[in-house]
Amino acid sequence: MSTIERLASPDGVVREKARHALIDAKSDEVMLALIAKLDDRRHQVRWEAAKALSEIGDSSASSPLVHAMDDSDSDVAWVAAEGVAGMGEVGLSAVLGGLIRSSRSGEFHRAAHHALKEFSRRGIRRDVVKFVMNALEGAAPKLSGPVATYKAMQQMDVPRLAP
Repeated sequence: MSTIERLASPDGVVREKARHALIDAKSDEVMLALIAKLDDRRHQVRWEAAKALSEIGDSSASSPLVHAMDDSDSDVAWVAAEGVAGMGEVGLSAVLGGLIRSSRSGEFHRAAHHALKEFSRRGIRRDVVKFVMNALEGAAPKLSGPVATYKAMQQMDVPRLAP
């Protein structure tokens, strides 16, 4: 059984050891395998993949982690949000892009709000983060969130993403 396959073990210790081995490896192949596991049908595999990608911290995983912030399992979404927050401005740009693309998903808004709190806590673009968080905390976040996010992306000079 390969290390990546051990992420599906029913034994948590086996999964944790596999995750740490993958983190230590940090190769392109490992990154691609972990990104693929973000879509696994088993929530524990998705969680382990999100956790490993978060701990590796390679900014190439920012978009896949943002996608995982809309996971049906809130634990997976939360780990992904924390991971992308550790990627600095690259992660913030990815979250902002996700807020525009997933503007109607309440689950994504909750995970994005969590990520934004983490960005603020880490001192990353607090002005931009506060502006977007205020919109997400308002009366109509599904309407005001994308508008505020678009303005924030302009302020950060992030290229506009295709819908």
